[in-house]
Amino acid sequence: MAITQVTVPYLSGYDFGVGADLASGSPMGLVVEGQPSGVPGAAGATASFDITRIHSTSELEKSLGIDVEASYGCAAFGAGMSARFSFAQKSMVQSSSLFLAITANVSLEFISIKGPSLTEPAKGLVGRPDVFSTRYGNMFVRGVGRGGLFVGVIQIDTSNSADSESISAELSGSYGLFSGDAKTHLDSLQKKFRSEIHISVYHEGGPVDLAMNDIQNPVELYELLVRWLQSLEHEPDKYSKPYYTTLAPIQIADGPMPPNAADVQHAQDVLIYCAKERSAILDNINLLGFVRQHPANYVWTEPTTPDTITQALTTYQADLDLVAHCASQAINDVTKAVTPADFAAATGSSYPKGTMPMPMPASKAGATVVVPDFSGCATWDACNRLAAEKHLNAVNQVAAAAEPGKETPFKVLSQIPTAGESLPEGSNVTVVTQHVALARIFSLRNINLVATPPP
Repeated sequence: MAITQVTVPYLSGYDFGVGADLASGSPMGLVVEGQPSGVPGAAGATASFDITRIHSTSELEKSLGIDVEASYGCAAFGAGMSARFSFAQKSMVQSSSLFLAITANVSLEFISIKGPSLTEPAKGLVGRPDVFSTRYGNMFVRGVGRGGLFVGVIQIDTSNSADSESISAELSGSYGLFSGDAKTHLDSLQKKFRSEIHISVYHEGGPVDLAMNDIQNPVELYELLVRWLQSLEHEPDKYSKPYYTTLAPIQIADGPMPPNAADVQHAQDVLIYCAKERSAILDNINLLGFVRQHPANYVWTEPTTPDTITQALTTYQADLDLVAHCASQAINDVTKAVTPADFAAATGSSYPKGTMPMPMPASKAGATVVVPDFSGCATWDACNRLAAEKHLNAVNQVAAAAEPGKETPFKVLSQIPTAGESLPEGSNVTVVTQHVALARIFSLRNINLVATPPP
C-alpha cells in the first residue's frame, strides 16, 4: 500500500508546497509549486456545534480535532498538536466527575494545489531519494483549511460518581446547562451535592480577548461561544486562521518514492498505537490522582491504602514516559520503530508496569454495581463508555495476534470479572481485545509498496 494523504492540525512553518516529514510532521524545504485555489462556486463556510458528555481523554481529543487514525499518527507527539494535547491533558478527564464539552468548528473555503509539480531544485534530486527525503521529507502541504476551533470543558466534581449521574439527570441533559436559569439551578445542585465546578476554554481563531466574568457560570461560556462564532461570521479574514492542513505524498508531484517507505508505514502504525496507549494511561492517572486528592470521599479496603494509590500513579507515570520515548524513537528513526513492549524489553525494562489497585476504594455513597457484558462493544471507546455508565474502570489488555500477517478487526475476546458479577464502584474490569492496529504493526514490513501514479 502507498502512503496516502492525511489531515493534521496546522503547524507553524506550513505553507503551500512546503515539504513535511510524515513521522514528525516537521516542515521542511519548499518542494512543490502550483497555484492554490478553491472549488469554483463553493466559497461558503461550514459550521458545526455540539454539546456532549465526555467519558475519556480520547473522546475529548476527538472533540479537539485530534484523530490519530485519520491523521495516520502524523505529528501525534510533535509540536503541531502540543497545544491541543496539553489542553486535553490538563482537563484531567476521569470517571468520578461529570465532564461536558461544548464544541464548535467553522471551516471557510478550503484552498489546495490542484496541479502540483516539483520545484526546479527538487527535480535535480529525484535520482537521489536519500538526499531528497532529507531535504524535503516524504509529504508536502497540498491544502490549508481556514476557520477556527472552539472547545469549552465543564467539569463538575462531586463526592462520588453516583452524584455525577444525578446532577446530569437533574440538568435534563447537556443543554440544561445553558438555559436561562442554569446558574441558579446549578448553584442549588452544588449545595445539594457539595460539588465543585470548573470551566476551561481552548480556541483557535476568533478574538484574543475572550474572557468570562464568572468562571463558574456556564451561561457565560455559551455567550463566549456566540461571540466567537459571530467574529468569524462578520470578519472572517480578520479572525480566522489556518487550523488544519492536508499533507499529500510527494510521489503525486512526480517525486521519488521514499527509500524506506515500508519503515515509514510501520512507524506510523507504531505512533497510532502509542497515541492510543497514552490516552488510556492518562485516564488511569487522572482517576488515581482524583482519588488521592479526595481520600475522605472513599471507603478504603485492605490491602489498598492511599500509599497504594501513590505507588500505582508512579508506575503509570513510568508507562507514560516510556510511551513518549518509544514514540520519539519512531519519529527520529523510522527503521527503529517498535511497540512500547518491545522498546521496554530492548532497554531492560518492562511494559506495561501500571496496574490499578484491587480493590479500588469505593465512593462512600457509591453502591455495588453489576459488571456489564463487554462482548458487544465494537470499539475501545464503546468499552470505556459502557464501563463509565456503571462507574467502573475498563483496563485494556490486547491479545497477541493469532495470525500476525493477517489484519483482524476490533473484538472483545474475554473479560475479568465476567458479566453479571458484582463490584464496588470504581473497580477495574480487564477487557481482553484483538484489534487491527497490532496486526498491522507486525504485518506492514511484509507488504510490497508501489508508488501511486500521478492523478
